[in-house]
Amino acid sequence: MMTQEAVNLVETLLCSTQFGQKLNDVQSVVFRESWVGRTYVAIANELNYEHDYIKQVGSQLWRSLSLVVGEQVSKKNIQTVLHRYQQPAVANHITQDCKAINLNTCQVNKIKQRKATSQTETITNQAIEGARWTIHDLEVLPENEWTRYEIINGELSVTRTPHRRHQQVCVKIARQLDTWSEVSGLGETIVTPGVLFSEADSVIPDVVWVSRERLAQIEDEAGHLTSAPELVVEVLSPGKQNELRDKEAKLKLYSVQGVREYWIVDRLTKQVEVYRREKAQLVLVATLLGDDEMTSPLLPEFSCSIRCLFPE
Repeated sequence: MMTQEAVNLVETLLCSTQFGQKLNDVQSVVFRESWVGRTYVAIANELNYEHDYIKQVGSQLWRSLSLVVGEQVSKKNIQTVLHRYQQPAVANHITQDCKAINLNTCQVNKIKQRKATSQTETITNQAIEGARWTIHDLEVLPENEWTRYEIINGELSVTRTPHRRHQQVCVKIARQLDTWSEVSGLGETIVTPGVLFSEADSVIPDVVWVSRERLAQIEDEAGHLTSAPELVVEVLSPGKQNELRDKEAKLKLYSVQGVREYWIVDRLTKQVEVYRREKAQLVLVATLLGDDEMTSPLLPEFSCSIRCLFPE
């Protein structure tokens, strides 16, 4: 495949999804020079840019392509990957179909969105092997209301909108906490907030509770939390990978970042694991179910039956 053919294929692939744009000038040069085996240092010298900037441009480009094709793309394997997509180019099917039936712009966007969603599902619940992600990389990923991106220790997790019963449990928990918060005036309950611990750790818990004093300290202008809320609640989604993420990866993250209490809610077994901070780490202190009462030293006089958190 000639260099220009490769560029055309890459742009077709990117344009076939919600990335929806061609390579900019710098990306085009980085791709072309990488295709013929030149190093980032050589490319940076030619363009009179910093090496780190050119390396970042390249890394983001490979990650975008990785998401589109559903497998790891890197500077080393780009030729191998693209040769598999040359005949026919995957995204050309969408473009040709759209032209054939003369769809309007709105309809074309819907087709692109469905295509992007399908490709996203191929890497659901797993990071692309070998790629270390940051919050800046999320800017190039397709946005839609059905997809949630989280980064834990540089690993990307892509999940779909949970089951409605999952959402019902979240609402019931948030309602209990919110009712208590309004009466006590001590804090606020937030559903699915963005919590940006660092560039390599960005998560979206199901529910959090944060005191008013702490909220004033950690909320940024965009409404994200930039440090740990006092209480975090995660409702498990079915699947081993989901369980490992909430019970291991997020438990470790919340422990390191200073969360004071962590509830892991299992809607299938209708039980709640309660972790509290002891000696600078979160440890399991109770597993509650049935008519057990949920209380917390963080929430004076708060109490609710575990049974009331789960829809019949």
